[in-house]
Amino acid sequence: MRELTLKKPIMAHNEKLHVLELREPSYDEIAATGFPFTLSAEGGIKLDSAVALQYLPVLAGIPRSSAAQLTKLDIFKACMLILNFFTQSEREEISGSESITPLTSGE
Repeated sequence: MRELTLKKPIMAHNEKLHVLELREPSYDEIAATGFPFTLSAEGGIKLDSAVALQYLPVLAGIPRSSAAQLTKLDIFKACMLILNFFTQSEREEISGSESITPLTSGE
């Protein structure tokens, strides 16, 4: 769960929200919506804002009409938080030992 403090509050479900809580997307949501980024030939990541904007109301649990009330800066920050669900560095325990290794692309 990620929190975003809004620059300007929005109305959602008859409540004034000052903070959005974004949950991680599920497998089914990723399968239906896709990844919110593209990869360049050099391995760089480019935000796909159209996909990230589809995730925003779903992951925040707000109606699309409420998401439309967000300031441009809050939209950008929310999209970056959504991108982070897919690109953050994670560590995984292996073999039940105390050693951990970062997840990599296999290269």
